[in-house]
Amino acid sequence: MKRRQRGVALLVVLLILALMVTMSTTIAERNGRAWQRTMAQVERLRAKWYARSAESLAAKILQRDASGSPNKMDLAQKWAQGPRRFTIDDGEVSGLIVDGQACFNLNAINQGGAGEGRQSTLPYSRQVFRQLLINLGEGALRATQITAALSDWIDSDNAPGIEGSEDARDGPQSAPYLPAHQPMQDISELRTVSGVDAELYRRLLPYVCVLPVQTLSININTLSESQSPLFAALFVGELDPAGAMKLLQQRPHGGWNSTTAFLAQEALKDRDTSAIKYVLTVKSDLFFADFNVQVGDIHYSQRSLLSKSGHRFQVIRRQPGLSMLREP
Repeated sequence: MKRRQRGVALLVVLLILALMVTMSTTIAERNGRAWQRTMAQVERLRAKWYARSAESLAAKILQRDASGSPNKMDLAQKWAQGPRRFTIDDGEVSGLIVDGQACFNLNAINQGGAGEGRQSTLPYSRQVFRQLLINLGEGALRATQITAALSDWIDSDNAPGIEGSEDARDGPQSAPYLPAHQPMQDISELRTVSGVDAELYRRLLPYVCVLPVQTLSININTLSESQSPLFAALFVGELDPAGAMKLLQQRPHGGWNSTTAFLAQEALKDRDTSAIKYVLTVKSDLFFADFNVQVGDIHYSQRSLLSKSGHRFQVIRRQPGLSMLREP
């Protein structure tokens, strides 16, 4: 009998021991996961503040260039010298500054009238966007339809545009993609505009942007040669992309000193510049700054929009997490 009791007691002890080991293992695993989550949050916070530090550096670089050349911004300045990389503890920070006025602002699609000397009743900005689509290989009819859809997407009423038909065109079957009737907040919204498929969206990215203003202003000193289709579109059929690229290749090292000097070129003597002269500039007040931070196993990305205010640049918008961004 005593042997049986000892056997039962030993079994109970073994069961209790097994239970304690199981509980200890479970607690250790939970604590380990909690520790990993905490460390990931700490590293993500570190990455975020590294991005903020890089953001401050970008603002100082822009401020220094603007102070040294208050009447002109161009690609020979320090802000435009490509991506910058910095080594940090257990990682790296990279940043790229891009002129926000070296692209077509989608929110300006309905700006202005037809312009002097032009027969079209479409606003000049819509003519430019339509021509850009054509320069990128779209047919004239599809370019017209997409331009109308974009215009309807952004304007504030439900009335059909000159070429569009607002909500009635989309109909109930496409209710999730009814026009927003407000300015775009992010470039990804372009993908939801009727007629813009994934392939066209990717082709448009190097030439378009979304700014918190509804005006079109293009800096001729910061357009890259690869953006010749956009540059040509500004002339609305008066200049082809090859001719636009030639003009950009002949641009002075420090850019043109004024739009008047640019328009006075012999190559533009017989071109209709009655509308383009109102959107061209040699100065820029809005810049995108893209940051990528690697801290340990954490990757953090951020796009900031900096605006010139007086003699300083300040951040007016931040977007954590970069998806599809235009190349410089």
